[in-house]
Amino acid sequence: MKKRIAWLVALAGAVVIGSLAITSPLVQNLLYTGHRTGGSDRAQGTYELQGEDLTLKEPVFGGAQKDPRTLLLTGRIRQDGGEVAVQLSAGKESTPLCSYAGYFQQEVVLPAGSAYIEVVCHDFTGYIMLESRDTGHQAG
Repeated sequence: MKKRIAWLVALAGAVVIGSLAITSPLVQNLLYTGHRTGGSDRAQGTYELQGEDLTLKEPVFGGAQKDPRTLLLTGRIRQDGGEVAVQLSAGKESTPLCSYAGYFQQEVVLPAGSAYIEVVCHDFTGYIMLESRDTGHQAG
């Protein structure tokens, strides 16, 4: 009888812990991180993110390059709340590319070395769609 009671108490504790974990921001961010598809390499493709109250910093396109590389970045941001930015991160430096709702398109030069285009959100609610592709010309 004591074993059965101990087992029921342990099971109830696991259910409570599990339900708390599902509502935690960390687990919600794991459930709502963006989806990246396509592209012939890590610097190209499409990325979509949709969710509520997201706080994250997610590298989307890029990696380690031997030479600088020029990409055409096209995007759409629907911002229903919170803050959002798309930025170029190279080493310890970050350069804002877009931090407003709407459509945008621009050429982005990934410098030689480790560089990423990343999405940064703080309590963000909305939708983000990004597409990255080679421009077909050398970075200067």
